[in-house]
Amino acid sequence: MKKRWWALCCVCWLMGCASSGSRQLAEVDEPAVKRMLQSGGSRREVLDAFGEPQDRIRFSSNRELWVYSYVQYRPQLQNFTDLGPLFSAQNRYDKELVLLFDVGGKVLQWRLSTREEVRGTGVLNKSPTGG
Repeated sequence: MKKRWWALCCVCWLMGCASSGSRQLAEVDEPAVKRMLQSGGSRREVLDAFGEPQDRIRFSSNRELWVYSYVQYRPQLQNFTDLGPLFSAQNRYDKELVLLFDVGGKVLQWRLSTREEVRGTGVLNKSPTGG
């Protein structure tokens, strides 16, 4: 009986996970991006590694900015207790890769940023909205 209860808890916890954006970006860290860009960093290599960007901006100088992002939400364990409605929370994990290409299609600059935060979603610990 205990095994079934734990299995049910694990399934519920996994069902509560949600993500959006570039799945390829989820597993990438700064050293991996540096290694990829050392070999030239062309548009084709970036497309092969990460797929189509979520956003593209072309400047009048014919330079181009590509943005890849990944967001994942995970519920915290207290969500599955009797106090869940009061003190529920979720972890939010963001990752963003921004690349600036020159006219010839080579990477001029890039930035990889990550952020992780806990957001209260319960009645008594609700995080303020915004930013």
